[in-house]
Amino acid sequence: MDPTANGPAVELAAADVDARVELTSEQVRRGGLARRLYTHDQPDFSTHSRILIHYRRDDAYLVPYRYLMEVLRCSSPEEFLAETTDYRGRDPIRTNVLGSVALSVSKYAREYDAYWWWVVKDRDEVVGAAFRTAPLGLQLGPMPASAAAALAPALSLADDEFPWLAGPRDVVAPFLGAYQASRGARSRREFIEGRTSLLYEITDVIVPAVSGWSRVATLDDFELVDEWTTDFAEFIDGAPYAPSESDRAALRIRLTSNARRLWIDNDVPVSMAGHAPAVETPGGLVTRVAPVYTPANLRGHGYGSAITSSLSEELLRGGSRVMLYADEANPTSNSIYQHIGYQLIDKFVQFDFVASAEE
Repeated sequence: MDPTANGPAVELAAADVDARVELTSEQVRRGGLARRLYTHDQPDFSTHSRILIHYRRDDAYLVPYRYLMEVLRCSSPEEFLAETTDYRGRDPIRTNVLGSVALSVSKYAREYDAYWWWVVKDRDEVVGAAFRTAPLGLQLGPMPASAAAALAPALSLADDEFPWLAGPRDVVAPFLGAYQASRGARSRREFIEGRTSLLYEITDVIVPAVSGWSRVATLDDFELVDEWTTDFAEFIDGAPYAPSESDRAALRIRLTSNARRLWIDNDVPVSMAGHAPAVETPGGLVTRVAPVYTPANLRGHGYGSAITSSLSEELLRGGSRVMLYADEANPTSNSIYQHIGYQLIDKFVQFDFVASAEE
């Protein structure tokens, strides 16, 4: 059996299913064998493990082979950060959320119900990554379609409860296709397209002429910042939000880390902006601005533009690249960011799962 031969793999009788034929992903593609994706092995993804992906040719034959894509679940955010260092360095803006959330758990004691940290390797090189912090959904980083298709069956085995997934559209589409074909317990769930988030980066800040000034929010401002953070979450999600004690503890840490700013006018706080942990990569330091919030009764005075431009300029002066996300459906926020100098980089889509009739 020649694993380097071009064209389709050698067909094996079902009795010989344990044989392994090692092929490149290009040979897999040329072979045209992927009618239905399924997993033959049932690996334990509680540790750093490999998944073997197989393809069903027809009812009479099984063509198994070890796909050279490896899907690995990291045991900690520290391991995830180490494994993805070079990968994130190649695209530090689009992968920023992967790094900043892992940092928030590792360094700033951000707590969630459960964690899944995933990497996809092709010949020992990380080509994709994803994570989930329950009860939130699955966040996919940039990766080739073949990596997204390899990742999906692993998740269907280890974490089949994610309520939504988000990422670049060219990653989400092949992931969804492979996930639904994986025959996981909940892979037949229906899904609907939800929010589209626009990814922006700023290099030159246009400072608007707005009354007031910026100052660092401190622990003395906790009650106000906590209230506005809750209001921001409810505004974004359109649903009531009740912060947990863990959420409040994380906010206190962010305040002691000087990660929130308030815009002051006539000695009264009128707007708020913050930033996630700065992420160091081989491609440079990147900081994501979030949240940005102005109470409804104080909007229309330019306070949101002022606090965002001030914070962005401060971060740029500190040597970081600066980015943020905005809801495509919110023309006001997009207009604000564009007018102060933010440039559109990419779009990230979210799909929300709903129970199917089969469940």
